[in-house]
Amino acid sequence: MNIRAAIMDIGSNSIRLVIYEVTEQGHYRVIQECKESARLSEKIDQQGYMSRQAVDKIVPIIRQFKSICDLYKVTHLRAAATAAIRNAENSSQIIEWLYQDTGMSIEVLTGEQEGAAGFLGVVNTMNAQDGIIIDIGGGSTEVTLFRSRQLIHTYSFPFGAVNMNVRFSGDGQWEAKHAQALEQYIREQLLQHEWIASNPGLPIIGLGGTIRTVGKMNQKKHRYSLPVTHHYQMRGEDVEELYHSLPNMTVLQRKKIPGLSKSRADIIIPGVIIMQTIYRTAQASQWMICGSGLRDGLFQELITPDHPIVPDPLEISLQNILAFNTPVPPEHLERVSAHARQLYAALEPAPLELDQKLLQVSSRLYKTGAALNYYQYSRHTYYWLLNAGLRGMTHREAVLTALIADYHPKARTPEQIQEFKDILHDADDMRIYRLGSLVKLAAALDRSELGSITEVTAQTKTGSVHLQLSCKTEPVLEMGELEAAAKDVQKAWDVNLSWSVHLLP
Repeated sequence: MNIRAAIMDIGSNSIRLVIYEVTEQGHYRVIQECKESARLSEKIDQQGYMSRQAVDKIVPIIRQFKSICDLYKVTHLRAAATAAIRNAENSSQIIEWLYQDTGMSIEVLTGEQEGAAGFLGVVNTMNAQDGIIIDIGGGSTEVTLFRSRQLIHTYSFPFGAVNMNVRFSGDGQWEAKHAQALEQYIREQLLQHEWIASNPGLPIIGLGGTIRTVGKMNQKKHRYSLPVTHHYQMRGEDVEELYHSLPNMTVLQRKKIPGLSKSRADIIIPGVIIMQTIYRTAQASQWMICGSGLRDGLFQELITPDHPIVPDPLEISLQNILAFNTPVPPEHLERVSAHARQLYAALEPAPLELDQKLLQVSSRLYKTGAALNYYQYSRHTYYWLLNAGLRGMTHREAVLTALIADYHPKARTPEQIQEFKDILHDADDMRIYRLGSLVKLAAALDRSELGSITEVTAQTKTGSVHLQLSCKTEPVLEMGELEAAAKDVQKAWDVNLSWSVHLLP
């Protein structure tokens, strides 16, 4: 029986609730998410205390979130507070007040716990081996170094987008002297931790609302064809440009920037200053955005406390999608995948790792769209794969996977390729046609989904491939689709394809 688990993140800028559905096998999906701005960092007075009146303002949010958990029959709830409450002089008193008024037991995360949870959010959803993670919150910024998917160092700095806006902007307007003062303050703190500056050339992977907003602004500016922030990449110059331009704008001008929400128009400047100061200090190579983070890490610790780091983010992502969204026998998908890989091995004398990865994913997910509408499942699969957030795949890989799974060379595939020319490489056109034709042929070899064809043996000669099909029953449906699918393979691979059927006794 599936269970419902929830993470409530009481952050310095906002309070969020995420509810997951979890199967007995450990597969999961998000079924509800709520967010409410709180700006807790602004509620700390000059002595470092948060008043009872300030706490009272967030009580209704937590109460309603708790009611939503009751509605969804949540059985496992983890509520955690971060920097604003952690750094308050009366932190314990705040937690007690919240318990009295809401009945919620809230844990206060240490900076190290917050950094470690953010690290889990990254390595469990991205194919990144080494990097520096930054998580800019409202009242703190966690900086984490990892190598070979193992956490090396993490530290929570007491500067965030909200509290630095209050401290350095004065009346809300930024001048060059304000930006320079904040940059100097940040840099002095960073240099106290030599590991940040002594690992040059690594990508910086950003978590949280600040960097996601910067990513959206960058996508709008460049008219990027895939509006997904997870795994989006930016150059250092992209953020450098914002660092110089944003402080010279009024709040009203910033509110009109495409991709920048009005609620962040004031705190985006300190956020970008924090980003760029860390980037320069670390001598980083590029920016990468991770759409997962603290809440995902806390969830992983909740459901798999003994082994929270998953071995393969992409495989876990595939299993999660298939567990909830594909009304197709799993045995059929395994057969299609096996057929596709076998055909590729027969046709490609110098196999490429990227091709094998794309073939593995697209052949297992090609019928995912049937969960929405069977009769147009290929179209729906295409949309699903572009927007489902395939963990462990770059944007280019995700686009390629969607195009290969929804392969229609005489219909929409050419137009789809043109739509994503800013992401795809020149050689990808041929890659899509070749791999797409193989997935279509592999699916035809098990059209009935009965496993009628038990074995496919490929005999290769120069310019031709012969398939010997061993069958336990007459493959009527398979033969009906095999000829049409074979034509696409022959054209894409410039090869003559033939086959023979052998019925097993």
